[in-house]
Amino acid sequence: MAKKKSKSAERKAKREEERRLKKEFEEAQAKLAERRRRILIAIPLLTAGIAAFCWFGLEDRRLVGVTALIGGLVFLMVALGAIGSSVPPRDRMRSGSIDFGTRDKK
Repeated sequence: MAKKKSKSAERKAKREEERRLKKEFEEAQAKLAERRRRILIAIPLLTAGIAAFCWFGLEDRRLVGVTALIGGLVFLMVALGAIGSSVPPRDRMRSGSIDFGTRDKK
């Protein structure tokens, strides 16, 4: 009977380890999501600050437009990246997730 107890203790330890690893992974993902949110907030603020400096400090309206365009593009790239990274990947291990269509063997 000692064997069964050791096997069940091994399974229990393995489940606990999996739970701990999953919890650590979720915490790391939450930290990354928070970092992305802060970057998404910082980009428009930084762009507005640089544009204001160009408008009032340098008095160059074209530079303000270029700054706004570049800031907008950077914001768009980071925002789309954040959206893309938050989408979970498809489970391709299931047999129904891949459809090859009809196959005619002639």
